[in-house]
Amino acid sequence: MATAVPERLLGCDGSRVESPEGLLGWVEETWLGPSREPTALAIRTIDGRRGLLAAEEIETVILERELVVMRRGGRLLELDVPHVEIAAVRGAPVVSASWQTTGQLLEPPLPPGPVRSALLVLRPWRLAPPPRPEAERPLWQLVAVLYTSLALIVGLVIGLAFLVARLVTGNAV
Repeated sequence: MATAVPERLLGCDGSRVESPEGLLGWVEETWLGPSREPTALAIRTIDGRRGLLAAEEIETVILERELVVMRRGGRLLELDVPHVEIAAVRGAPVVSASWQTTGQLLEPPLPPGPVRSALLVLRPWRLAPPPRPEAERPLWQLVAVLYTSLALIVGLVIGLAFLVARLVTGNAV
């Protein structure tokens, strides 16, 4: 484990989590130990399961790319459903929530294929790399989108003209 990882775990909520085999999911929250230091990450896998990734299972954290990399052979523990408890403290109700692991190892999901990877980019989850703010589309892409849009509009207007002529006169010519 890199020595800088525990200090960087606080800033990685929402980051993508990858293993050497591929994409695992994203960080839902950072878990703190008894002395309030970050000790683990609650992970939501790409197939919807939840797991716990201990700090010692993390190879590196790249905050600029919103990326957490699990070390080779790292273990992901399965998380049980969250539990909510309500207690009275000085007459006022206090709600606390906690998660526990089941103790079982969570098998990593299969890496997404090309189609699923493309779909993950379109979803609102934070699985795709964040867009670089300084990056713009190349000029050729802008020109291609412009000409395609223009051709579509012209085609629709011509088609509409023929449709109206056909409906009014019974003949399109």
